Amino acid sequence: MSLSGSPANAKAKHLLLPLNRPQYVVPEAFATSLAWSLYEVDLAPAENSARGIALQYRAQARGAAPTLEYRRTDPLTSKARREAFADSLENAGVISLDDQPGLAAAVANSICGIQTKKGKSQPASPMTEGMALLQNMVGLQGARNPPALATIIEALFGLGRVSSESTDSAADLWQSAVRHRVEIDPLCRSLDTAVKSSLLDSMPKPRSEAIIDPAIGWHGMLPDTPFSWLNKSWSTLTSEVWVEALPARVWVDWASTVLRMGLGMGFLWEAAWYETTARQILARGELSWGGIRSKMPDPLPWRSVSATISVRDVASILGHRARRGDQIRQHLADWVSTHSAADEDLGLALEEMSLDAEFTGQLERDLGTVPRSGTNLWEAIRYALLVREESGPFADHYGFLRSRGRHLFPDPGTEWIAVIASLRCSSPSSQTDLGKVMGSLNELGLEPELTDVVRLLERAGLARGSADADQGVVVQSAFSEG
Repeated sequence: MSLSGSPANAKAKHLLLPLNRPQYVVPEAFATSLAWSLYEVDLAPAENSARGIALQYRAQARGAAPTLEYRRTDPLTSKARREAFADSLENAGVISLDDQPGLAAAVANSICGIQTKKGKSQPASPMTEGMALLQNMVGLQGARNPPALATIIEALFGLGRVSSESTDSAADLWQSAVRHRVEIDPLCRSLDTAVKSSLLDSMPKPRSEAIIDPAIGWHGMLPDTPFSWLNKSWSTLTSEVWVEALPARVWVDWASTVLRMGLGMGFLWEAAWYETTARQILARGELSWGGIRSKMPDPLPWRSVSATISVRDVASILGHRARRGDQIRQHLADWVSTHSAADEDLGLALEEMSLDAEFTGQLERDLGTVPRSGTNLWEAIRYALLVREESGPFADHYGFLRSRGRHLFPDPGTEWIAVIASLRCSSPSSQTDLGKVMGSLNELGLEPELTDVVRLLERAGLARGSADADQGVVVQSAFSEG
């Protein structure tokens, strides 16, 4: 599709991306949400039937909550649970010659995920199906009815489909990857067996109904966007060759990175789309799909590392845009619904909007203020991209934004660029070049300075050849097959 025109099938309804509103989550929540969309576990009833059951792996003791009953799945919560886990490990072939309970404790500690200094809980790293189910979204969010993160992931992934012939869901691909992991990794297989048999209330069983694709009818409409980047990167990372090339814990970290970037950049793109749509309607500019896309700003400005932190700061511009975009989205949806215009030609609908004095007045007010609504959206974006913990045994090495006081600015580490660059290679043992890495970053919605990317790649040990080669610098994958 050329950006100079609209897709032939673009209707007014396509102004509104099929994305439910998210809330901030920890990195492990992405895989956990996919696991719970595929499986259900029969949980023992809550003591108070009005309460929801909030599963957490490791957490501080909590008092009674009016709407939630918190349950910890960590085997170290009691002597009986640790002994049961030790027995399950032994039955699965993970055996200590002199201290099986001590081995169980070591395993329990080894599967912990990221922990923040202020966090009250610590999830399990979702290396297998069983480990992903050791917490649920109610426990991770601390809410009886948290947003359906798996549905949001499926929508982000589906918006990036090139063809209607592609039918795999993001959850299907995750399941295929973790199942291949337990096939090739005897230790993961044994740990998964032990976790399922002793730490869950019952054995997981497949859900009878899968998530209905939220992005039906959108294939091919959003090339060169964070959605197409997510679709390609997730499909690549979940392939058998990449599962085999990466250690289990590293693969989980890379998977979280891809989904975090997909969510954060996807919603920033959405906010820029709505803001630009409003500006085009008011300006009576090129009222078409391509006209809007051609005027969109970078979803996330990435200024040179040589600039001061205040110049590199993106907190205000992104926070304001996310809130304004969220409000404009609602007003666009109201207009389309009120005028029964969902299936009307996009260009005609935009023209009608531009002639609607009451509606354009509302858009002017939207663009001239920073609404209070949309805070949850901005927090979800911010925490998806933020480096959570900068040091210690549970440090987050895969964040993109760093916080200094009130400032928020792009400052990814070597692990982050390793994910982005490696997934641009055709296989774990292959190479690519700087131009293609820059193309991948651009697709994600980022326009960094070439020299800054070269420095990142050199620091990660992935750049080969002289920087004088410009975009022809050879970039090596961070991992090799076998």
